Amino acid sequence: MNEKLLDGRTVAILVSNGFDEVEFTDPQKRLIELGAAVKVVSRVKNLVNGWYEGNWGHFFPVHADVSDTLAIDFDGLIIPGGIRSVDKLFNDPHAKRILKAFLKADMPVLLIGDSVKLLVAVEQAVGISLTSSSTVKSDLIAASANWVDQAVMLDKNLITGSGSAKLEELVSEFSVKVSKYEKEATEAA
Repeated sequence: MNEKLLDGRTVAILVSNGFDEVEFTDPQKRLIELGAAVKVVSRVKNLVNGWYEGNWGHFFPVHADVSDTLAIDFDGLIIPGGIRSVDKLFNDPHAKRILKAFLKADMPVLLIGDSVKLLVAVEQAVGISLTSSSTVKSDLIAASANWVDQAVMLDKNLITGSGSAKLEELVSEFSVKVSKYEKEATEAA
């Protein structure tokens, strides 16, 4: 049996209703192909609704409630864009707790498009070199982030992307980070 890059790894995808469906499904499919267990985490119960080409999209099953989720149970975190979803997560104390815990433990995190704005919510944007969608660029600059006009940006184990244009490259970078990440005994929540 051939071992896959992410065998034995578990990745959380944190969303709320209105997430960008392509920025969710493309990474999800690729991670599963690479052997990862992918868990959808949300405040929404049972099914969460995507946003696709200007309309409500498909429903996807939720595996874990955000209030019951701990970073230590995962090897990486992805947050797709979609300003409707991001605005809900921005004000959710549990979503902020999870993102902050991943960042504090220097675990692999992939923020795509609008979701990069969540670094402002957890007060982690200062001095970070990043990229994002143009929609949230001014918020990040106002929070003293080093915004760069690139499709993909890496800062340690944080990967940010400007949107769905370079998803394959984003997921590839993230997958390598997850495969190399070794959990340490940590108290990060």
